[in-house]
Amino acid sequence: MKKNHKTQFNTPEGYFESFNERLMARIKEEEEEVNTDFLPKTDGFGVPQGYFDDVETTILQNTTQKKNKVIQLFPKQVYYAAASIAALFFLGILLFSPSENEISFDDLASTEIDAYFESNELGLTSYELAEYVNVEELTLADMTDSNIEDDSILEYLDENVEEIEDLNLDYDAFE
Repeated sequence: MKKNHKTQFNTPEGYFESFNERLMARIKEEEEEVNTDFLPKTDGFGVPQGYFDDVETTILQNTTQKKNKVIQLFPKQVYYAAASIAALFFLGILLFSPSENEISFDDLASTEIDAYFESNELGLTSYELAEYVNVEELTLADMTDSNIEDDSILEYLDENVEEIEDLNLDYDAFE
């Protein structure tokens, strides 16, 4: 089946040349036919004579506020008394509270200190840490627990250190 590609709709000859004139004539005919008696002749809004001459003074008279007397519900003395009572109460709490619960560095358990250093990496090498430790004031008791016997320390060093030079000790002190 062949499809016809020709346009199915046709316009009469000269239709668009006279279209504007015919449209305007038709609009004029419809306007004449419409009964305009029901439409109002004016928009219904009017301004009285001389209205804008004194409108500014009238508005200012109506909008200017009159100053009224202010009556306070609570006198200022009540606020001063409440503030002074609160200050005395606060001062009493500060002066008479027990201050025996001050926490110092010695109160911390060694496990808490170790846990802090393990969880927070300082980013320092062992050589950098050694720069901050004063070796001359350091004793063996500072590095070990007080529960370790001297014999146990000597036995450990004897088993794990091959040469005494590895300990970096001052030989004059042990000779």
